[in-house]
Amino acid sequence: MTEQIIELTSQIQIPGFFITAEVSRKGAGVPCDIEDFLWEKLKLIEQGSNARKFVYQKRDWRIIFTFFPTNKVVDEKYALKNKVQFYKKDK
Repeated sequence: MTEQIIELTSQIQIPGFFITAEVSRKGAGVPCDIEDFLWEKLKLIEQGSNARKFVYQKRDWRIIFTFFPTNKVVDEKYALKNKVQFYKKDK
């Protein structure tokens, strides 16, 4: 079910944003109003909202959607960073 939500999200074309979905609670069946939810949140962003994370909660589902703008560098608080740790070998 989670894969279907992620695939559905990837197929919704919101101009200017890449959107990620994190399913934190699963419900029964795929919600049918996710696209409407995302377009409503885009309107909030266009009206000046600084929020980029929005939580969808209906019928036992809890999905966190994050809007990443495609025209600028990702804000530091949302950046995914690779961490590499080096160990010294004892000889």
